[in-house]
Amino acid sequence: MTVYNDLYIRDNFGDTGTIPSSGNPWQSPDIIPYQNEMLTGNHAKETYAGPDIGRSIINSGINNIYVRSKNLNTSAGSGRVDLYYADASLFLLPKTWTPVSTAGGKIPEFVDSSGNTSIAPGEIGLSNPAFLLTGMPAGPHYCFIAVAQTTAHPVTIPPSFVSNAAYSLWVQENPAVGWRNISYSPNTLVQMSRVFHFGNVNPASAYFYFRIVGRGFVPGTKINSQCTDRSCPINVDTPLPEPDDQGNQIAGFQTSVPAGFWGDLVLTATSPTGKFPVGATLTMSYYQIPAQSDRLEMAAAKRFIIASGKEDTPLLTTAMLIKIGECTIAVTDDPKKAEG
Repeated sequence: MTVYNDLYIRDNFGDTGTIPSSGNPWQSPDIIPYQNEMLTGNHAKETYAGPDIGRSIINSGINNIYVRSKNLNTSAGSGRVDLYYADASLFLLPKTWTPVSTAGGKIPEFVDSSGNTSIAPGEIGLSNPAFLLTGMPAGPHYCFIAVAQTTAHPVTIPPSFVSNAAYSLWVQENPAVGWRNISYSPNTLVQMSRVFHFGNVNPASAYFYFRIVGRGFVPGTKINSQCTDRSCPINVDTPLPEPDDQGNQIAGFQTSVPAGFWGDLVLTATSPTGKFPVGATLTMSYYQIPAQSDRLEMAAAKRFIIASGKEDTPLLTTAMLIKIGECTIAVTDDPKKAEG
């Protein structure tokens, strides 16, 4: 048997990189659906030998999906990965496979536990950022197919396979290809989500403030803000408070954003009591926190309310901020007229 010498994706826990692999080819532990949580490189490395940390897909929910690899070469390697889902009956027709993308449509690269794209010999790589899947058509039995692409071993997906057996052999004979059966269930929570693009054009890292303003939501509605890019990881829950005297439910958080970083923030609202009220709005605003020693930044900053309460419990808090961008989501009873 030949042993692969590049970044590879296992077909099952017993797969050591020999060509062809043995055992079931549809049990890849390296395709990792992780629901709405973020997987760290260290945990991916610690669990490489087991247990399987993959979870079921929550249809109509947030599903971060990671692909793990291992470098079997004697020199450092790098690569990217593509992910697809397919109805089990459509393996013969790869042109019908549905690509899964990241929140911002990027092609993830493999990074090690320190975030480096150069994977040392014997080290574990994890796709960065995570793939994002919010739903699949109900009914059929689905599978994930992951394809690692490196300079030394580019993979060409055939236009079709002559049989299901031919597809299975293609997976077993390609160490850069992984296949995993999917179990999925409907979302029992009422949720809505949007993706916001954000970044920092400054030549140095800076602190930014994300201001979340709800109007018309049930107090306690949970707002989760998440960026799965390892260069700027964000995973913050900010429940909406009681409205102030103007009807605003103001929450927010701050974080440091690296110089030159561009990424995507997935904003998810989860209702505590059934459907969202029609007419409710949720606004995300993005601000830079100015450096007090920078006269230009202080000149551009304006005062904004970042927390408030009712008159009998004053919680008015303001801050000097530089506004960068804003987007509003409106809840409607007609999905075709939803605004964002």
